[in-house]
Amino acid sequence: MKLDNRNFAGALGIYTIGGLFWAFLPFFVGLKVSTGGFSQTQAGSLGSAYLIGFSLASMTALWWAGRFDWRKLAGVMAAVVIAALLLLARVEGFGLSLMIVPIVGLMMGAFWTVAYRIFSGSANPERAFSIGIVVSYSALALVTFIIGDYVVADFGLSGSSYVLGGVVLVLALSALLLPRGLESGGDDGGQASYRPSLPVALALLAILGTSFGFAAVWAFTERIGIDAGFNTSQISPVIASNLLASAGGSVLATLLGMRVGRMLPLFAGMLAILVSIVSLAAVDSFSTYAAAVAGLGLSIGFVMPYQMGYLAALDRDNRFVLLIAAAQGLGSAAGPFAGGAAADAGGYRLLVIVAGAVVAASMLAILISRVKNES
Repeated sequence: MKLDNRNFAGALGIYTIGGLFWAFLPFFVGLKVSTGGFSQTQAGSLGSAYLIGFSLASMTALWWAGRFDWRKLAGVMAAVVIAALLLLARVEGFGLSLMIVPIVGLMMGAFWTVAYRIFSGSANPERAFSIGIVVSYSALALVTFIIGDYVVADFGLSGSSYVLGGVVLVLALSALLLPRGLESGGDDGGQASYRPSLPVALALLAILGTSFGFAAVWAFTERIGIDAGFNTSQISPVIASNLLASAGGSVLATLLGMRVGRMLPLFAGMLAILVSIVSLAAVDSFSTYAAAVAGLGLSIGFVMPYQMGYLAALDRDNRFVLLIAAAQGLGSAAGPFAGGAAADAGGYRLLVIVAGAVVAASMLAILISRVKNES
């Protein structure tokens, strides 16, 4: 696929759409617990349901990505997302919410899948992924800060849904800059039966595990702050700082590039994720909480381009990059549910232990993947 700057700009726009609900997730979970009367497990389950839908879009991408006009598809998806957000703001029962949230996830996952396909098709995937994260997460941080500081307290979920819907409507115009779809050739719907090599499979598992650990903590970031004695006006800037730090991490990855190779920064970044997660096990001050949340954002933003670039390097036929969003989504889907269950069973310290253990296992998967690829 030949890509130009207009295509890349379009990918940035839809990539930002795809991250909107994820960025809003801590407030969504908090509102469902504090005003919706949901348990932490129920609220976490909604986050997981969203991410199951998100993952399904990428898991089926080998079938649909080469069959539809991406510009028209993006317009339809944006309309569905806006309608679902407005409906979600009006329903009160857990069952109805559980039915609507995966629809939002399905559309958001499709946005990310198309964006990833465009990013990975560039001459320098690490750089493309990094720029995508920088631009998108900076915009998401701004939207999250505005919603957290000016909308949630006074207008609740209803007002937040209107704001999110408006942002989706504006950003959906960027779909006009997308290529119309995959060019005919080797990477069409016929790839569905292709089996990944062990290194590729392990690289995807590492993305899944890292996403799990991050999501388990991210979904309850607001609740961890509340439990530590902080109020919403203090927590909101911290959550926004996580997204800005993620953008900063990707800026750092862009500047560093491949000067010291790919594996050293990848492992250093994953170790930083682990340290940030563990720091949330015993929050003894606001500065500790803020530093851990920001550090988590910085490290995840730094790691993602290297993880995705590593997979793109292993996937020489550029086939399984379509499954990046699925790996992220499946890991992230399990994270909030497992995190909520762990928090209900043993408090937030148990949540942190579970998340940290999975991130450590992901580091091991990357190591084995490299050994197998070189053997």
